[in-house]
Amino acid sequence: MSTFGIEEEFILADRSTLLPASPTKQQKKALMALSSHSGRVTTEWLDCQIEFATPVLRTASEAFESLLDFRKKLSRTAHELGFIATSLGTAPQIAGAPPAISEGERYREMATLAPAIAAEQFINGMHVHVGIPDRESGVLALNGMRRWLPVLTALSANSPLWRGADSGFASWRSIQYRRWVIYGTPPHFHNADDYDCHLTALQRSDLVDDAAMVGWLVRLSPRHQTVEIRACDVQLHAEDALTLALLIRALVNAEIESPLANAVPAELIDVAHWQAARFGLAGKLMDAQAQNSVPAATAVWTMFDRALPDLLRSDDKVRVRAGIRRLLRFGTGATRQREVFARADLLGLLNYSSSRLVAHDT
Repeated sequence: MSTFGIEEEFILADRSTLLPASPTKQQKKALMALSSHSGRVTTEWLDCQIEFATPVLRTASEAFESLLDFRKKLSRTAHELGFIATSLGTAPQIAGAPPAISEGERYREMATLAPAIAAEQFINGMHVHVGIPDRESGVLALNGMRRWLPVLTALSANSPLWRGADSGFASWRSIQYRRWVIYGTPPHFHNADDYDCHLTALQRSDLVDDAAMVGWLVRLSPRHQTVEIRACDVQLHAEDALTLALLIRALVNAEIESPLANAVPAELIDVAHWQAARFGLAGKLMDAQAQNSVPAATAVWTMFDRALPDLLRSDDKVRVRAGIRRLLRFGTGATRQREVFARADLLGLLNYSSSRLVAHDT
């Protein structure tokens, strides 16, 4: 069974102002000291953000335990520091002044390169890594996963609010992130050498220092022997995060074991991705085979069917199917955020996100 890992990004809100927090060095030290089942805690782009990466995972139960354990520790520590820990794909309200950038040469370089983009980088994603036997298998997985990126974006949408109002998008994070140098759907590659040639060509630009700068929605990890899927918003609830991660692992394995011959053009996938970010599960999504729009639920269950053989092998079928049904019935995080914000405003939304962060049920 393939190994996998999950990276989640969180935003801390100041309890008194309800704006993204500005932790002191001592507070930052306390946050960086958090650990969970050998997972790794790091800073993110902005001072108000924190990232958790699980250890290498094999089963659904150990993944859920790792995610929930860290979320509980983060919530408790944030509360002690006067913050609210949230798992929202965007900060729903931000200050007018430029944000504090986290320490680190890469962050400073990017902020210098694109100041106006950096000033609005209040976005939180969830990245899923799936172990691969070799780079050739990784390229098969990457080519196959391209077609599922819009559906994964719709299923994970959790960032509708921006600057105190509804952006109109289910995943505004996805739209914000499209502004960076290299983003979106990667080309369809012939093999691993072709992938490496593309990376080499991109790095001839003054803007691309290394492979880590290549922000495709699916890529071969620059640091690990994994395929990295970057299409998802961070999730309100650990169970939703797990549903997506298990589904993605099964899809990656399916694309390696039985690759499809036809290559969907990148521009069609990018259009479908914008459509998914705009409407989430409330509209239509692209059917990757027919290359035509279908009801969102149809596209989601088509994706599930593709993953089904591997879900049966891992004994994750029941859990993932239940998770998908829950998202289709009750809505994604975007739907729930809008409902809470309409009746409880900003404080209610932040408190709701904080409560969902540590909840066992959904």
